[in-house]
Amino acid sequence: MVNGGLERICKYVATGFGTGYVPKAPGTAGALLGIPVGLLINMAPSTGASFLLLLLLIFLSCLSAHVTEAACGEKDPQTVVIDEIAGMSMALWLVPASVMNVVILFILFRLFDIYKPFPVKQMEEIFRGGAGIVFDDIMAGILANILFRLGGLLFS
Repeated sequence: MVNGGLERICKYVATGFGTGYVPKAPGTAGALLGIPVGLLINMAPSTGASFLLLLLLIFLSCLSAHVTEAACGEKDPQTVVIDEIAGMSMALWLVPASVMNVVILFILFRLFDIYKPFPVKQMEEIFRGGAGIVFDDIMAGILANILFRLGGLLFS
């Protein structure tokens, strides 16, 4: 059993500070919140610092999602959107900030998150609890980032 105060904090973080309670499309709302979070991570003074911040976000995402899922008693509650925040941050990682880049990455991330192509869907099967909630979105973010970069190479 988790301490009530810790449980409340985890739920607040897991729901994206309340974003997960948006009545329609809470995942999209969470991904939108992931944009400023991802852009802030990219502003770190070095690639190493940015990577550490991203790892910290992923760790806190897994922890808060795990505690919230256990407290709710339901698998991957719809109100948990920290996974979309972390996944969108991964999609934006080390990509130059521009409106066009953000829009393209947002669309790519949401498509991968919704349709769950290989290996996104497999993350839900490999991991359980908070990690199972978060790692499919991390993989969707990685795929969006890679596809974005490949597109940049092909069209430059």
